[in-house]
Amino acid sequence: MEIVSIAEGRKFSLKSIQRSSLVKTHDLHIELICFESGQRDEEGQHSHSSIYQVLEGEALVKQEGSSQRLGKGKLLSVPAKTAHTLENAGGGLLVVMATRAL
Repeated sequence: MEIVSIAEGRKFSLKSIQRSSLVKTHDLHIELICFESGQRDEEGQHSHSSIYQVLEGEALVKQEGSSQRLGKGKLLSVPAKTAHTLENAGGGLLVVMATRAL
């Protein structure tokens, strides 16, 4: 059993988004992705499904020509091999927890 601190994973930089690995095992990866205002992630496509949960702020998620806004407490499931981007859609900080089964 392992206990991790989400607060300790919160790291921000005006230069780029920050990623902190919270849990990484042979079959699971959970990371915290922290965005300053206006930042966006590069388009990604994973070989596994991803679940994104907004912990703070508001995200804009674009995938395959559509976009969705996600606020605090919302979850989004992105199927494997689906190109997508995350962007800070609000004026403050954005903290997203990404969970992937490996």
